[in-house]
Amino acid sequence: MKKILLCCSAGASSSILVKSMRNAAKKYQVDCVIAATSITQLQQYISKADVVLVAPQLVYEYDRISQMALPSQTRVFLIGRKDYGKMDGEHILLQTLNKIESLNMEEIKMDKLSSFLEAKIMPYALKVGSNRTLTIIRNAMCASMALLIIGSISILLSNIPYEPIANVLAPAAPFFNAVNACTTGILALFVAGAMGYYGAEAFHSNRYTSVVTSLGTFALTQYDIEAGINVGGFGTSGLLTAIVVGYVTVRILALFEEKNWVIKMPEGVPPAVSQSFSSLIPATVVLTIFGVIAIIFKFNINTFMTTLMSPISHLLNTPWGYALYHSLMGLVFFCGINSAVICDVAYPFVLANGVANEAAIAAGGSPLFPATYGTDTLIWAGGTGATIGLMILMSFIAKSKYFKTLGRMSIGPGIFNINEPIIFGTPICFNPIFLIPFVLLPGILAFTTFTLMTSGIIAMPTVSMVPWTTPPVVIGFLMTGGAISTTVWAFLVVVISVLVYYPFFRMADKQQYQKELDEEK
Repeated sequence: MKKILLCCSAGASSSILVKSMRNAAKKYQVDCVIAATSITQLQQYISKADVVLVAPQLVYEYDRISQMALPSQTRVFLIGRKDYGKMDGEHILLQTLNKIESLNMEEIKMDKLSSFLEAKIMPYALKVGSNRTLTIIRNAMCASMALLIIGSISILLSNIPYEPIANVLAPAAPFFNAVNACTTGILALFVAGAMGYYGAEAFHSNRYTSVVTSLGTFALTQYDIEAGINVGGFGTSGLLTAIVVGYVTVRILALFEEKNWVIKMPEGVPPAVSQSFSSLIPATVVLTIFGVIAIIFKFNINTFMTTLMSPISHLLNTPWGYALYHSLMGLVFFCGINSAVICDVAYPFVLANGVANEAAIAAGGSPLFPATYGTDTLIWAGGTGATIGLMILMSFIAKSKYFKTLGRMSIGPGIFNINEPIIFGTPICFNPIFLIPFVLLPGILAFTTFTLMTSGIIAMPTVSMVPWTTPPVVIGFLMTGGAISTTVWAFLVVVISVLVYYPFFRMADKQQYQKELDEEK
């Protein structure tokens, strides 16, 4: 049973309208209770009503009444001047019931979607996002980003595709190659140390000891009795080994420290000396474990880890797998959780692909893999969900004041792929209108980009690491060393984003504009 409450200045004119609405309810056999009240008495009755209909002469009280209705979630509608003047109770009743039904249907759809996402997807996303191991890996990989960017710029400068510039820079090519070899070329070594540092931070153990032990143990896994240290393993071929070694090292060190299985020095011994002796036993255990595996049994951990993780690597290096990866990032952010929870899992593999491309270029060959961090950034035009198109639409063609303001406020950060304002301000999260473009568009772009690159229509990425804040279009130029084909595609990605978001944006903008008109009335 619907409880409808009419409100006017003194309750007199609304009482007349109540009679007409009751007759209409009886005519159409609508089960409802209709009553009238004055604005001064509304406070004591509003919580008992499902709907409050506000007379047009109280339009200036609409906002206050809406605030008054929030605790009880009572809906508030404004009666049109013409309908109120005619005392057309039948039309007002039917219009009110239609509005209630439309809102109920919209809420039911949203509730079903939200309930499904919250029940089935969000728990897993939260577990992944809060996982301590993945957090350590993410931090360790990000710690090396600055050096990787420098290494990527170096390989770009030593392989400029434009002959006049290449001839000028040719004498400096050995220097650029050396910089690349000592940054990107020893990525795994950096990661092993960073895993020790951030792992110690997570498990509250000694950072310096963890870093040193992790580096030493990783170097041991790359040692060959006959050939000595395999420096090639310090690059991407040993990346997964560095992650495992670093994590196992900090876990063992933290365990020994927690159980107090350490050598204790007498009081008065300098802290640095005391700490070095306290880590002696756990460090010996770690080095012995990996030394026996790699040296005594001659077990190639790099090859084993690559084989073990090959399903993920293979999936990302297929168009369908790469598309799924980008759509999952959109789906997670649609649930209000940063897409880093998905990106963190794939990051070592896409980064390894980019470094492998650089190595192939340095050796005089061609890039091997489309799925790289640079390609990710190209697909993230405006941020996760390729929202640059939505920002452009809001900024330039929105009718509603809210979307126009939001678009102009968000497009500045959006140019640098920072789109939290647009995601939470629109909102995109849990908003059925934007589910399709926000989740499916990145997957379609990833699939298409991958296919265009492997078919040779656009250039493959030659630079492994570009800042994720690189603007759309510019990214296509930088990640390929100036290839026009990929730069044009990066521009088309922006155009596609505008076209795909347009029909969904129009629906949302129309609703918001109508809402603003109702509020003005």
